[in-house]
Amino acid sequence: MTSIISGLNTVLTFLFGLVYWPLKWLGPFWSMVALSWLGGMFMVWIFGKVSDQAAIRRTRDRLSSELIALRLYKDDLRIFFGIQCQVLAWTLRYLRHSLGPMLILMVPTMILLIQLNLHYGFRPLRVGEQTLVKVKLRDPGALGRGAQISLQAPESLKIETQGVRVEEMREVSWRVRGVSPGRFDLTVSDGKESVTKNVAVGGRLEGVSSMRTGEHWLTSLLYPGESPIPSQSAIESIEIRYPELDISILGKSMNWLILFLVLSLLFGYAFKGVLGVQI
Repeated sequence: MTSIISGLNTVLTFLFGLVYWPLKWLGPFWSMVALSWLGGMFMVWIFGKVSDQAAIRRTRDRLSSELIALRLYKDDLRIFFGIQCQVLAWTLRYLRHSLGPMLILMVPTMILLIQLNLHYGFRPLRVGEQTLVKVKLRDPGALGRGAQISLQAPESLKIETQGVRVEEMREVSWRVRGVSPGRFDLTVSDGKESVTKNVAVGGRLEGVSSMRTGEHWLTSLLYPGESPIPSQSAIESIEIRYPELDISILGKSMNWLILFLVLSLLFGYAFKGVLGVQI
């Protein structure tokens, strides 16, 4: 299963990179605007392909006529309440036609959000900036039995503390500091086998992998920046606590997820007519 997830992550990251690479030079904000426009258009296009557009169009037209009737017969309570029942019935019918396509849309939406989180969720460490490296073991009793967990890093990353063990959490943590810019690997060893984790210090906006994990196939899918840790390793995950990337808008910071959801919905609704899609 590990090899399947690794291959899937590689393919999805490569395909997303083909779109992302020419846009990353625009900077975090404008590249996110461009990706939101493409994402909104893509989702609307998929919705049009997987939904019954004729049925949605008929339902919307009938619902609109019932709403107009509500205004015309607002003084006749018997007719007014009868029309309200029709409005409810046609609204439920509209939801029935839309629910299935929305569920299908969840799959490409989650794939897109996972890739966006890889590129916009976190930023690299700055030179001189501190953070934590956290290693989690698979065996709950490993630390209690005196496991020799060690961390090795190149000169570009300084290890400032000894490993702090939390046996209840199966974790060992170190504080590290970025010394010089670059992308390189640190190595965690349990005394028998070693696992590497990529580290980013400085540089332009790139994909930043905050965690390498082999905990579960779904967890591994959520962190596509590096291949999953083999299941036979005593190390379950290696996490680097990168600072979150905040996108600046008019001097104020905004989380990428909020910005993407708002912009993609606006772009999708604005261009649905161009794509000939009823929503």
